[in-house]
Amino acid sequence: MGKTARYMTMALALAASSALAAPAFAEAQKTIGVTVPYFGSPFWKAGLYGVDTAAKEKGYAVIKGDAKDTAEVQIKQIRAFIDKKVSAIIIGAADAAAVGPAVEEAIDKGIPVIALSVPPKSDRLTSFVGADNIGMGRLQGICLGRAIGGKGEVGLFAGPDEIWAKLRVTGFKNTMEADFPDIKIVAEKAGGTKDAGVAASDWTKSHPDIHGIFTAADTMAVESIKSLTEAGKTDTIKVSTSNLNDDARAALEMGTLTCASLQPAVSMGRDAVREATAAVEGGKVLGRIEAPALLVTREKVASYDFSKIIAPADYQP
Repeated sequence: MGKTARYMTMALALAASSALAAPAFAEAQKTIGVTVPYFGSPFWKAGLYGVDTAAKEKGYAVIKGDAKDTAEVQIKQIRAFIDKKVSAIIIGAADAAAVGPAVEEAIDKGIPVIALSVPPKSDRLTSFVGADNIGMGRLQGICLGRAIGGKGEVGLFAGPDEIWAKLRVTGFKNTMEADFPDIKIVAEKAGGTKDAGVAASDWTKSHPDIHGIFTAADTMAVESIKSLTEAGKTDTIKVSTSNLNDDARAALEMGTLTCASLQPAVSMGRDAVREATAAVEGGKVLGRIEAPALLVTREKVASYDFSKIIAPADYQP
């Protein structure tokens, strides 16, 4: 065999070897399964953007599941991740208690599970990445307290019976007690988004001297502001909140929302991937990452850097 023939034979052998190696590499690519309560939420969309970008940088594939705010859907997604033998699971729980057993099944199979923001009920999670919810409540307290001049009456809409809401309320109440002793919480109610609007409407009548309203989350602030607008009270009653969806941001720009405490959702998604890949690869797992609370006001919203907080407008999970 001549040199040319030998070189051609070697080239063909290498080409065949490469063709076989490509599928093997694809099969070997590690995968992270991610399930969150609702893709339509700006917070979860931002978290998923952080997950996607960080996973791509680290060479991991991502399978995403929208639980549609339903525990049953999320349980099916977790079990599908188990069947697919994903390398790790990142979860924001739609219902912490209900999805707990499915999470335990994944852990029993040796799959590390990282909780993002809303942890499922399990004491065997690999890591938890969340916001400083007490800090978010405290920032609301400082902002609202100053906005109403350090004295007067306020209402508190506590939100749902979830740990994140309870911690924000704790941060707010502690701040009122420590820093604003002349502010009195005269009304308090828990519930969902629509309940916030009803509460705000009721408080304008039952507490005519109310000066401010704390709301646990942005959707509740928006409903409260709608009620205050109908009552002609947006100039006299200040509203604070946590998180900033499009409607809340518009309200902040208009001045009907006084301020919002924020959690860096994009960064949190990236941190969740860092914990997941460290667990898979035998690296250092921190076990708990608490993102710092941030604050944005009407005066700063136009120039605020939202890159760590909100996903780009063209991103779709």
